[in-house]
Amino acid sequence: METIMNNQKKERIKLTPEQLYNIYMECNAPGAPVKMILQRYGMNPWDLVAIRKRVKAAALEALSKPGKPGRRQAVIPVEQYQKVSRQLDEAKDALAAVGHELALLKKRTD
Repeated sequence: METIMNNQKKERIKLTPEQLYNIYMECNAPGAPVKMILQRYGMNPWDLVAIRKRVKAAALEALSKPGKPGRRQAVIPVEQYQKVSRQLDEAKDALAAVGHELALLKKRTD
């Protein structure tokens, strides 16, 4: 009977990152029965140690990045930047010309 148990391997269930985080939070609750929680998911204590290390590393990485959270800056090709820069310069020149014409018209009407 002992040889039968040795030959049977437990199939490991693939857990999502969200499930791993939930296990981490559940095990960190005060007075939580860690051993029972890990057994429920078919995990070992060293699995929890590995999860804790990954959570700590991710937290340190996220906290070390300066700046505001949100949309990442995209890398723009130089050609596209130059094209938009030329269009902006043309728009500024056109706006300046319209402003100058408006000033001349105001002088004529006064």
